[in-house]
Amino acid sequence: MENKISKPKIALLCDYGLDDAAATAFILERRYMFDKISILPIGGNMPLSVSMHNAKRVISNFGGPLENVILVDTSPVAQPEENLVEIHGKDGIGDIFSPVYEDIVSTVKYEEFIESLTDEIIVSLGPCTVTKDILERSPDHELIIMGGNISEEPNYGDYEFNHGMDPDAFSYCTRYKHTILTLDSCRNPLCDFSKIEMPGNSLLEKFARKAVVLSQRREEESCYIYDLIAVQYLFFPERFEKEEKTDSFGNKLSTAFYKASRPIINFQ
Repeated sequence: MENKISKPKIALLCDYGLDDAAATAFILERRYMFDKISILPIGGNMPLSVSMHNAKRVISNFGGPLENVILVDTSPVAQPEENLVEIHGKDGIGDIFSPVYEDIVSTVKYEEFIESLTDEIIVSLGPCTVTKDILERSPDHELIIMGGNISEEPNYGDYEFNHGMDPDAFSYCTRYKHTILTLDSCRNPLCDFSKIEMPGNSLLEKFARKAVVLSQRREEESCYIYDLIAVQYLFFPERFEKEEKTDSFGNKLSTAFYKASRPIINFQ
């Protein structure tokens, strides 16, 4: 009898900004590697309703087949929200596509998602509000977080954005076994997308190119697409080195720094 290697399941929490859209496109390109992909739009870069709308647009523009992908309605959980137009565009995902979309994957209720959780890898790319709620109710998961910082100047008052939108939730989540990609750990010159060639026309490249354009409009010298960088750890952990750090708020962080000698992504 043939032995089948089990594939992991992931729960992807995104506050659908442009960087979340890029991270989602990267994962959908590799959807065959997973048994199930649960996409949870959350509030953060955009209000929750816009985040859900953007998630559906990303999926629609990616196309199918996407039999192992579902959307989760997280609206039962009260969530923070912002609207960062200069960073993510007026619509949150770069103003690239029409607002009209085809609804091509199923949407399940949040409670149904919680009840069906088994051994999903939780990938938290926005404020940790919903991540905290999941861990309170189903704590035994591998956890990957994009958020926080160690030594660089923060970009949201006294916090990094994902941290600052819900500091208590962020701190709570770091108490669990985790890997965290911080602002600092993402700022490697080989992770600067303004220096990476993007010759194709894939959905991922469209998002990445627009992120570079918007960063140049803000007169920034570099373009780090943080959520896209963070999901690289999910696929290529050998390209990162782990270091235990403590941030200025006393959170003990198990950080992953990109240490490979090649650019973070090769679009060739």
